[in-house]
Amino acid sequence: MKKILTLLGTIIFVAMFTPMFFTSCETEEDTEVPEPNSTFFSAVIGENNKSITPGVNGYLVEPYDTGYSDASGDHYITGIRLYQSASGYYVSSREEFKIELVNLFDTLGLDKDSIFHAFLSQATLPWYNPTMVADSVYHTGMRIMWRTAEGDWYASDEATQSASLTVDTTHNVTVPGGISTHELYLQYNCTLFEKNGSGTVILTDGRGRFSFINSMFY
Repeated sequence: MKKILTLLGTIIFVAMFTPMFFTSCETEEDTEVPEPNSTFFSAVIGENNKSITPGVNGYLVEPYDTGYSDASGDHYITGIRLYQSASGYYVSSREEFKIELVNLFDTLGLDKDSIFHAFLSQATLPWYNPTMVADSVYHTGMRIMWRTAEGDWYASDEATQSASLTVDTTHNVTVPGGISTHELYLQYNCTLFEKNGSGTVILTDGRGRFSFINSMFY
């Protein structure tokens, strides 16, 4: 009887501690951080991970648009600026990100707002490269600008990029009575060129959710 109890105790001991042993031997996995459901930007720039989310470390989002008319027609730019509030935050940075739809134009007097939404509803979007086309007046595309912590600006529009921007999701999110707005989830890789110099940086694994407004192109 004593031998039976001893054997039973051994079995119970092994059963209790075996799961603990195998659990401790499992490889730990990285916990995925979910992407924000609203505006954000992330990318690897010059081999450094960069991300900006409005509301984190004092960063703000500022949509803007502007336009002008000339002999060729009506021209329009809409963009989004992600930047840090001027003061009051422990983590301070001059890093800033901008993405723009540049030179959307109309020569026929059409419903310009429908042109705005139609352009942003494509599966891919071209880069804006005015120096690489015969007539930049009629060239439309996307431009990215990045300001480093040292205050140097880099932009994507100084030369041809190797691939277009990929549109993962695209939605007209205009609310009745509100400003015409189009939300995109984009993925992209590009080379950024120093605006006041000859330097370049490589941007890879770029992604973000951006809401572009149209307050004047009608």
